[in-house]
This record gives sequence, structure tokens and C-alpha cells, in this order.
Amino acid sequence: MIVENSEFRVIRAKKNKTNVWLTRVSNRNMLIELGFVVMKSTLKLSAVLTVMFAALTVVSSASAGVVSVVGARSELNTIATEFTAFGDTVVRYNQGWSSLSSTQLDNIFSSDIVWEGDIFSTISVAVQNRMSTFVNNNGGLLLTGERPCCEPHNDGVQAVARAVTGDSSILVGDLGFDLYDHVFSNSPTTILTAPNDIRGQTAQHSGPGRVTLSGGSANDACFTISKVSASATEEYCTAAAWGPDEMAAGQGRLIVYGDINSQPSLVNNFNGDQFENMREFLLAGFTGGQDVCLTNPSLPGCMQGVPGPAPVGILILGLGMLVATRRRSAQAK
Repeated sequence: MIVENSEFRVIRAKKNKTNVWLTRVSNRNMLIELGFVVMKSTLKLSAVLTVMFAALTVVSSASAGVVSVVGARSELNTIATEFTAFGDTVVRYNQGWSSLSSTQLDNIFSSDIVWEGDIFSTISVAVQNRMSTFVNNNGGLLLTGERPCCEPHNDGVQAVARAVTGDSSILVGDLGFDLYDHVFSNSPTTILTAPNDIRGQTAQHSGPGRVTLSGGSANDACFTISKVSASATEEYCTAAAWGPDEMAAGQGRLIVYGDINSQPSLVNNFNGDQFENMREFLLAGFTGGQDVCLTNPSLPGCMQGVPGPAPVGILILGLGMLVATRRRSAQAK
């Protein structure tokens, strides 16, 4: 089990008599980041700017989350390690859904993100209901679909996807698999563009199962596509994502990713851009080309009550403090 507690941290840096405190508090529905500078009159302007820009970098960084990674597949170890590298608190459940205790399930569904890959097991109706409630309460959930090896699991994934989106036409699995031309699509969903533009990048799938949506691969929720053969022209959706504006409850985020084997490639290929986008989507609720943080700033990953220009304001305020401090120092001489 991997457990890293990053919900509270204080960083103290010193440079030329300057103390900088950057305090980060993160939990399921709140992110507060404060940066403040205590300056001495003898401090050089360059040192102040260096410290202040460092503060702004931390303040504007993506918020940390609490993540549960569920399933015994070794590919999930790479996923858990990468979440940890982003500063997230990660608990790795190296077991299937059927062997988890009620206490473990309570802890899992108290996370910000649940990422699962228990592909060879059925998802019980009770756990399906917990998953749906988790998403409806603003959680970020990734479910792994697969090829025909794993239809009982696919059926559970499908049931959850239908429940949280209200779309009874969604199909997961049951339609074979595809071996060629796996790429990230050109859908307008910002899982493909925020913070990195990954449209058209290779998806290193290994015979993924299909995630069939109304409208096929042209559906905006579809973000990876594949072909059944090298000469085929028809494309099939193999991963899809839905955000708050597409959810029956008006909040929460869901990804159905049609392949377990390729999940380490999300981290290892293209400098990890694919994984970073999926993590940010699950935390912040970006979807359909719209940043829902603008209308619902209480979402995990959003800066509550802090308008966009805030970092600039902090910088101007800091410079004003420096000028005032120097003037008082000069008058005292």
C-alpha cells in the first residue's frame, strides 16, 4: 500500500534575510493557498522578485488530491506512483472490489479521485451504487473497460456510466476489439487540451475494448479512437469522458478507458502529458470545451473565491509593500 500524506505542508525558504511561507491546505472540496513575504529594508529588489515569483508558481500550481487506486494489476502501480509525483495523497488497494471491507470502501469513496482496474471481476450492484453516488457527489472516477476477456466487469462499468450520465445508449465492451491506429481524437473536450494539447497523439493501446456512444467516435465525449484493421476507414471509440455539464446530477466526472495494458503509457509516453490531462480532468471537472471552475469554483482543483488575475494582484501588492518599506527606511535615516 502506498500512502503519502500531502494534505498539509509548509515550505520555508530563506534568501538574504527574507522569509517566505507558502501554506497549502487541500481536501475534497477546498483548496486554499496563501503566499506572503516578510521583507527587510536592506533586501535587494532582485531577491524580492525571485521570492515573489516562486510564491506565484506554487499558488498557481494544480491542487493536490486524495486518490484511491484499486485493483491487483501491476499497471496500476505506475498510475499510483505518478499521482504521488504530483503531490497527491495516494492509497493503493492491491486487491479487487469483492475483497474490500466496508471500511476500505468508505475510505475509497471519500477520495477526490478513484482509479480502478479490477478487470477480471464483476462489480457488484452495491459497489456500482457506491460509484454512482461518489460521482453524483462530485467525485472523479476512472473505470477500466476491456476486450471480450472481461465482459462481466464491462457490464458493471456500463451500468455506472449509464446511471451517472442518464444515457442508456452507452455500451462498454461486448463488441470485439480493435488493433490498429490508436490515437487521441479531436473532440472539443478539454481532457485533450488542458493543460496539454494531446489531440492526434498515439494511444499505445493493446487491443482495447470499445466504448460505444450515440454518434459513435464523433461524440464529443469520445477521446481515443481505434480501427479494426490497417485498411479500415471506420473508427471506433475506445475511451470517453464526461464532466459536470453532462452528468445527470450536474456534477462529478467520469472516464471510461477501454484498456488496462496501455495505462502505463499514459505516464511514460509524450512526457506524461496524457496522464496529466486525465488527472486534471478528474480533479477539476473540465469538459466539453468549458472550464466549469468559472461557474462552480468549489470543485476540487478550483481556486475558491480567487479570480483569475489574483496572481498579478499579489505581485503588484508585493511591489507596493517593497516601495513603502524603503520609503519608511529612508525617512528614518
